[in-house]
Amino acid sequence: MQLFCLIAAIVSAAVYGTIQMKYKDKYAEVLAQLDKKQYFFKPFLAGGLYIADRLDIKGSGRYFNWLHQKIVMLYGNRYAAYYMKIHWASKILYLFMGIFLAGMFGFLSGASGTEWLIIVPGAGIGLFFLADKILDDQYRNKELSIKRDFPDFVSTLVLLVNAGMPPRQAIERIVRDRNGDSPLYKELQITLSDIKAGLTEQQAYTDFSERCKIKEITNFVGILLQSMKLGGGQMLYELKRLGIECWETRKNMAKQLGETASSKLLLPLMIMFVAIVMICMMPALMELYSAF
Repeated sequence: MQLFCLIAAIVSAAVYGTIQMKYKDKYAEVLAQLDKKQYFFKPFLAGGLYIADRLDIKGSGRYFNWLHQKIVMLYGNRYAAYYMKIHWASKILYLFMGIFLAGMFGFLSGASGTEWLIIVPGAGIGLFFLADKILDDQYRNKELSIKRDFPDFVSTLVLLVNAGMPPRQAIERIVRDRNGDSPLYKELQITLSDIKAGLTEQQAYTDFSERCKIKEITNFVGILLQSMKLGGGQMLYELKRLGIECWETRKNMAKQLGETASSKLLLPLMIMFVAIVMICMMPALMELYSAF
């Protein structure tokens, strides 16, 4: 089994490394626009991109729809095809990396059992699907951040609109004043940039709603679109109502996060309690032992 693990590690590294070196320059321009913080492994994605192109991965069904939905939520419809290919390249990189790491671990630990015939490829498959978990976590973090910032945004928007400022100008002012890196204001900045580039406000706001796929954002965009069609007489009232609902949602979310944090602290507290009990009881146990 030691030999099998070594061969699996060498073959996986050799195959992927060869493809990576051969097609590194070909995909350099494609990978250049990726965020270095989010895709810190992008210098090694050329091999995965080539394999993904050769396999021409396309499909339907729940899994592919789920992947596409998450990609759209994170990056929007416009860039969905590009980031879908990047995601598949990441999955392929993780697959080879899992086989290599498991093979090297098995070789160095002196693997002898036949279970390594399953562990080595299983590690590759595990990391292959780990990329999906990372994608889902990225969206959940984005969703949580947007829900946290949105009530404050709506409250500020209500104040500006109530003062007589048109909704679009109010949004522009809020985004300019905040100048933050949070997902909500990044998405709003993209929306404003789309409008300046010639996209209609209706389409830009609809795309904003599609990228976020959050109930509060959908309601907000619905209010704006209704105001554009029927006039803004009811818009201020609807925004105030939405703001109240968002603040209530934020309070409930804070309670849930607090409960989750408390449950996570339960295990460490139990371990500390057991350790304290053992420390307190140890002298008595030692005295009892010496008595006998």
